[in-house]
Amino acid sequence: MMLLRYLGTAVVIALLASCGGGGGGGGAGAPAPAGTTGGTDPATGGGTSGGTDGGTDLGISGSGAPIAYGTIDAFGSIFVNGVEFNTDNAAIFVDGQPANELDLSVGMVVSVEGTINDDGVTGEATVVIFDNELKGPVQAIALDAQGDVMTITILGVNVTVDRIATTFENTTFDTLAVGDFVEISGFPEGLTDLRATHLEKRQEVYVEGETEVEIEGTISALTDTTFQLRTYTVDYTGADLTEVADSTLLEGMYVEVKGTLSGDQLIATEVEEERSFSDSLEADDDFSLQGAVTNYVDDSSFEIAGVPIDASNAVKKPSALTIANGVLVEVEGTWDGDILIATEIEAREGELKLEASVDSVDLEQSIVTLRLATGTVQVLVDSRTRFDDDVSDLRNFGLADLSAGDFVEVEAYLNSGQLLATELDRDDPDDEVVKAPVDSSNPNIEITLLGLTYNVQGAEFKDKSDRSVDAAGFFAQLNTGDMVRIKDERPADGIAEKVSYDVEDD
Repeated sequence: MMLLRYLGTAVVIALLASCGGGGGGGGAGAPAPAGTTGGTDPATGGGTSGGTDGGTDLGISGSGAPIAYGTIDAFGSIFVNGVEFNTDNAAIFVDGQPANELDLSVGMVVSVEGTINDDGVTGEATVVIFDNELKGPVQAIALDAQGDVMTITILGVNVTVDRIATTFENTTFDTLAVGDFVEISGFPEGLTDLRATHLEKRQEVYVEGETEVEIEGTISALTDTTFQLRTYTVDYTGADLTEVADSTLLEGMYVEVKGTLSGDQLIATEVEEERSFSDSLEADDDFSLQGAVTNYVDDSSFEIAGVPIDASNAVKKPSALTIANGVLVEVEGTWDGDILIATEIEAREGELKLEASVDSVDLEQSIVTLRLATGTVQVLVDSRTRFDDDVSDLRNFGLADLSAGDFVEVEAYLNSGQLLATELDRDDPDDEVVKAPVDSSNPNIEITLLGLTYNVQGAEFKDKSDRSVDAAGFFAQLNTGDMVRIKDERPADGIAEKVSYDVEDD
């Protein structure tokens, strides 16, 4: 199974020594991160009280253990798992090389070493590590029924890509094509699947036998010169094995392989051993972990990327959160030596979707009011909301950068009657979309979601099996509380053009 990557303290010190630096990284002429005084809160754009005003040498954390693993949700310095980590004095590594904060992007999954302040929402990073999960050519693309989610195949790995929840670099959801050479960051979902949180189209053109690819998996059928990894035979005779314990490969070892492809043979240039966070943790270490649930038995026994978790006594947000395989969550807790004892578990994906124009922004309350053809909806943002700007590519994009009239795509969930955004993307104007539970309906005439009533006479309908039906067939299945998706095409007028049930692949 896929395991979380972790670059140990000894390796970090060696890398720092080799590049003659400390603090903010800085290899190959890269500048150190610009200093800030505590950064900015993406929810308000204002300064926070966390962080230091430069100068203090924090060094490398003594235990070498991470305190957070999750996506970068905003910058200022970086927001990970609801904490704003100041990176003024952090050593930053990207794919094993010294780097700086400008080499990081929203949506990248990182591990953070450092400290969290008593307020629980600010902290100091000493080490920030990013390493992609997969790099290779797109072999196939399959779009879901609603056109919001696609499954792409890269080196035999199925990758889920979401129009809103995945951030894109040098490409878009609509322009991604077979043959594109891409790099994926995200969360594992079992042996062969990956959920992309960041997708970058590489500038180089992929050439078989020449362009380096990267793939992870478990070693099997090991010989003195080859082993099997997923569907590929790996020839490691000339590979660098210095990142493998004792430079010795073992059957069942989980590794990342870099090399070139020739048919179903991968000529390895480097093989790196991958380890779980649990290998670096000590009893009573506190940390937060984000990812997709796997191997779920019950709330006291499941895993996130190989880390065993007991959330039987954890506070859930929302309180109605159902833990199950594939559900994306963030867990906070304490390692007891064998298992992470969770104190809190929070949803990190929004089942509800809104695509609409901004009506107003309340910076003090961190609320965005969306204007739709039939009314308004308020959405709360917080330090875990992932902000992405696809219009101006504003790096430090946050709530303060939104203006009335901006078009946004939002994923959210209901928490105590309030919509809480997990994702907020600014994008070019498009059709209005609402996906939410049904409040009420008038068969064949109208449907109300989130207090918004849409006229559905003349709309195209799809049933719970994603088959085209007439209005009578649709409403025969409809119940209050069903998740329904309504599209009101531009210019939005409150008359729905398409109405469908939420289906499993959406």
